[in-house]
Amino acid sequence: MFSQSLFAQLCRMIILLIISLVIVHHSKPLIELLAQHAVNSGCHQQSGEHNMADHQHHH
Repeated sequence: MFSQSLFAQLCRMIILLIISLVIVHHSKPLIELLAQHAVNSGCHQQSGEHNMADHQHHH
């Protein structure tokens, strides 16, 4: 009985994940927002002169 409820929860979570991925994939503004967030939190984050000096050696 426990394994059936666990399996049902897993199925629901997978279905929700698929639905979320489809929504994100088809939403252009959301994709751009996530991409901008990824750039801002990566090595291209603008937080001072130190990053600008590091930025030069990447290119």
